[in-house]
Amino acid sequence: MKRLFIIIGITMVTLNISSQTISTYGDLRAKMLHVSERFTGHNTANDQAIAVIVRELAHNYQGRLSRQQFQELKDTIEGMRRRVSADKWQTVLRAAVETLQKKADTLDIQQRILDYYRKVPQEQIYVHTDKPYYVPGDTVWFRTHLVDAVTHTPISRSRYVYLELHDQQADTLVQRFIVKCDSDGVFANAITLPRHLHGGSYTLAAYTQWMRNFPAERFFYKPLWVVGNLPQVNSEFTSSKPGVYFKQNNNLLQASPKLQVVRRKGQMLIQFNATTDEPLACTLYGSGNLIVADYTQGKVLRIDCHSLRPGNISIAMVNRETGAVIAESQTTIEEIKPQVAISGKARTQNELMELSIDLAEADGTPLYGSFSLSVTDYDVVKPDTLQPAIDEYLMRSPDGYALSDILKDKHPDIQYGFQTSQTISGQIRGTIFKKVKHPQLVLLRPDTGFRETFELGDSSRFTINGLDFPDGTTYLLEGMRQTGSTSLVQLNIDEPSYPTISSQGDRPSVGNPSHGVCPPVSFAKQANEQVMYGSVDRTIDLPEVVTEKKRQHKPTNLLGMPPFRAFYDDDPLLNNFYSMEILLSTLGIPVYRDANGELRIRYRSGTVTRAQDGPVIFIDEFRSNVEELLMLQPETIESIEWFDHVGAAHMTIYGWNVSTSGLLLVRQKPGLKGRIFRPLSMATVQQQGYQPARAFYSPQYPDPSAKTRPDHRTTLYWNPKVATDDNGHATVKFYASDISKRYLVTLEGVSDDGIVVHKEAIIE
Repeated sequence: MKRLFIIIGITMVTLNISSQTISTYGDLRAKMLHVSERFTGHNTANDQAIAVIVRELAHNYQGRLSRQQFQELKDTIEGMRRRVSADKWQTVLRAAVETLQKKADTLDIQQRILDYYRKVPQEQIYVHTDKPYYVPGDTVWFRTHLVDAVTHTPISRSRYVYLELHDQQADTLVQRFIVKCDSDGVFANAITLPRHLHGGSYTLAAYTQWMRNFPAERFFYKPLWVVGNLPQVNSEFTSSKPGVYFKQNNNLLQASPKLQVVRRKGQMLIQFNATTDEPLACTLYGSGNLIVADYTQGKVLRIDCHSLRPGNISIAMVNRETGAVIAESQTTIEEIKPQVAISGKARTQNELMELSIDLAEADGTPLYGSFSLSVTDYDVVKPDTLQPAIDEYLMRSPDGYALSDILKDKHPDIQYGFQTSQTISGQIRGTIFKKVKHPQLVLLRPDTGFRETFELGDSSRFTINGLDFPDGTTYLLEGMRQTGSTSLVQLNIDEPSYPTISSQGDRPSVGNPSHGVCPPVSFAKQANEQVMYGSVDRTIDLPEVVTEKKRQHKPTNLLGMPPFRAFYDDDPLLNNFYSMEILLSTLGIPVYRDANGELRIRYRSGTVTRAQDGPVIFIDEFRSNVEELLMLQPETIESIEWFDHVGAAHMTIYGWNVSTSGLLLVRQKPGLKGRIFRPLSMATVQQQGYQPARAFYSPQYPDPSAKTRPDHRTTLYWNPKVATDDNGHATVKFYASDISKRYLVTLEGVSDDGIVVHKEAIIE
């Protein structure tokens, strides 16, 4: 034993290791590595001495270890243990690990934050519109930039974005719009404002279904001004709330009394001014930054600002053991602006214009991505300098995470997932006995003939995923028992839900428009001329024309085949029929009851069949029967088309093969649909779908003298997908209007690696 002590002493002197206390992790780590490099594992007295020294180093360390620091030291010691087999040495090294574990934090702050980011990702939206104000009947061209709230990189986890236009004065919803991302992950479309819209201030709100799991304050809100002749208040916006977006002091930002955060000479200086015995860790997070460092009472922690990603950042002092947040402040790291150059020569009188765009990071590295670009007539459209552009909005908006919730592993109530498709949900139940065992659900889409049957198993509730339909699409659903019977079966369809958004509610203000940009007087005149001549949407208002020509009827069948016989609502014969029996006889399918009271059908060929074996009948896209057909009145019929067994050969409609018995399609006049008896097991579903994409119409003038109407566009060019090449370059071309002379060019977006771009240029 005496010999061992001598060897330990000699080894400590040789390795320059003192038996004094160790206060910093760096010192402990260096000494641990120093001795481990000299450990051979060859059963020598030297190795035994080093094992004892490792245990002493662990005992002499007086600080706290983060879980990551403890893991690093444990890996070093475990590497030594794997090289020896003697139990006594194993015991000594194991004791060193146990000693260090007692000095390690019970909470891994950094890992807890990273895990929370993965479990509860946040989305952020910014909407770029072609201009800040419009007239009734005008078209709002827009692109929705959807990014990750932490890294600001473009994402498309959600495939649908919802936009709502609210009247601030009346606090009512004007329009709701669903935008689907295209194959490039871009959300872009257009909204045509109603022509009856009154002048005043409106709010454009945007959100995804996933964002509904969080407070509505996280939605995007943008003011839109409609220049009209109806109610306005002093020709100004009516919102009285001040804007929430503002410039902050760059040196001392929202510092709490306990926590001081100062930026000086490219460094962030952090100091905790209160006295506490708690083990502290300084946690810096937000905008893609995450730093967790041990904090010693009274010291100043210095962080190089150039190593931080730009954006809104939170700094907090946290108890390393319990995760309690003791003090927290926020600051903003200003973005180093990318290099954006927009050049071109102004043209007039319908001449061709070309703009050259070059994008690069601050160090000259080309920027690659897809950006939205608007070109407006600068003489009538001025930029709104008081509303935040995309760079200011994304950089200064908090990412929505609360550190106290993260460290307590407190998750929000997730009710809505990332919407990758559209859904229809509901329940199949019995009308008497509420439970229907092993129900089935039939789904039909009349416009495509798609038909699918679903087995629901033991569940009575259903959600049909994977649907993708534009607005106006109709689905037909029918619930039935396992045997196929619909007797005493009721089908209930869930109504889609939308968040409650109030223009005057608790959402953040979108700014004080009463001090915002005012449209030039000439804007209303020129914009109304644009709407009248239809330069954008290519529609022209003409006086009503009355013609005596008989309306041409388009066949109602999906294949566009002409029927064998048909009647339409403008046929005077429909008013002469007193019953459906007479109408059917005229079509060539007499219906009568035999001596036993059963319905029979006699065809032109002389064949007589039972009614249930007769033609396939659809009334308003619902599969029906002769009994229901006879309940209708001829004057309620909009169209009735008959395809005999020859004309219906090889036809399949709504999933039904009708080649053997003929087909009868009946449509009732608007407002009368559904008046006949409908089984409770059937339902028509027409939920709001996405709006098909619209392309901006930019007139071409290869020969200006050949044009047929005036061109007074206020928006001369809109492109939601300006893609840069490998050199960060892009070129766009368009024609000038009749009167444009100066042009306001606005480019906004986020590069593929999260660099936010905003640039306004005047071409004159």
